[in-house]
Amino acid sequence: MFTLSKDNIIEYLKDHMPGFDETVPAKVSMVGEGSEEEDGDGYVNHIFRVQMPGKAYVVKQGLPIARVSQMPMDINRNRLEYDSMRIRYSIVPEYTPALMFQDQENNVFVMEDVSCLQIVRFQLNNNVKFENLGRMCGECLAKTDFYTSEYYLDREEYRKLMYRFDNTSMRKIMEDGMFLDMFREPLEDRLGSEFAHFAGQFSRDSRYVTELYKLRRSYMSHADALIHADFHTSNILASDDEMKVIDMEFSFMGPFGYDLGYLTGNLISQYAAACFKPFSTEEDRYSFKAYLLATIKRMYYTYFLTFTSCWNEDCKLRYQDQNGLRRSIFDEIMVDSVGYASMVNWFRSASVIPYPDFDVIEDINARRHAVTLSLLIDWQIMFARYGYRSVDDLIDTILFVEKNYYSLSGRE
Repeated sequence: MFTLSKDNIIEYLKDHMPGFDETVPAKVSMVGEGSEEEDGDGYVNHIFRVQMPGKAYVVKQGLPIARVSQMPMDINRNRLEYDSMRIRYSIVPEYTPALMFQDQENNVFVMEDVSCLQIVRFQLNNNVKFENLGRMCGECLAKTDFYTSEYYLDREEYRKLMYRFDNTSMRKIMEDGMFLDMFREPLEDRLGSEFAHFAGQFSRDSRYVTELYKLRRSYMSHADALIHADFHTSNILASDDEMKVIDMEFSFMGPFGYDLGYLTGNLISQYAAACFKPFSTEEDRYSFKAYLLATIKRMYYTYFLTFTSCWNEDCKLRYQDQNGLRRSIFDEIMVDSVGYASMVNWFRSASVIPYPDFDVIEDINARRHAVTLSLLIDWQIMFARYGYRSVDDLIDTILFVEKNYYSLSGRE
């Protein structure tokens, strides 16, 4: 297999990509050479940006070894990601980068460069608001969920998606790493031994572990729709009125609500961080916290409204007027998505993996308070979710835990 580099990529594109004009001056950079705010992490794949007058491309190659960690990786992930993006582009082109070219032999594909938009995670870390983020994410997720589900697709097409997007090797990373392994490993005391002991007790509590196993069962067995499966704020690039979603190599046929919950977990971590990181004024802090809760609320409302609209317009004849079925699906999504939010946020907050949402807080005591609050929210919503009927219940729980934490820690 031919391995791309900054030195050979122009020659490669000239030989392989139809219509590529090698006579035009081009600047080549590799994702990961710039700052995280510019490039994201780029831990796994070799990703290049080719910038030319009036146009720019991103070239992504999947190799059998991860770029940074050197961990063995499934070579087929690149082909599955391309196929997932192609399907999503047919459903939500406004939220998916356009694809230009695929080379299956060398596990390469080329897509439009969307670096004119900003990586959401690092902008939120800087207290930047994207006013339409909740609406765009809710619409994107609802449409891709519905139009890749059995409620819309012909049975044979639905089965083909199940077989095509089994993605066993990439799923295993999440099935084991996030649901199981992290909660068995002793925590590093990067926030102090007292915090490690506190978080470790929670992580190994049999009641919480039981909930993780229940969620893992749904994650492994429910083939509701083609999900992104890594839908976090580093994989969303946005402006106030535009958004593109990237990095779909974990895609598989999974449960409704997983992507919704994954992003919700990220927004909860941002909320907990906003309670303790520096702001110019307390009014600015209040405004940003209110924005984050409003984003969660709008995302859920838009998701359910959009899914309902798609259902009413395009569901199969047998499901038309089956409002009770749709209501039961929504109830399940509400409960499961909050469980996934708790699990994902707990995993990132308490594991050894760097988490920029909290790492941006320089003062270690403030950072410890933020992470502790985040874990307490995760704990509370994991068990309270069975009584949730709408996103308002989730937000009420977040506010309840925050208020009580301030009271107990003497930070009112």
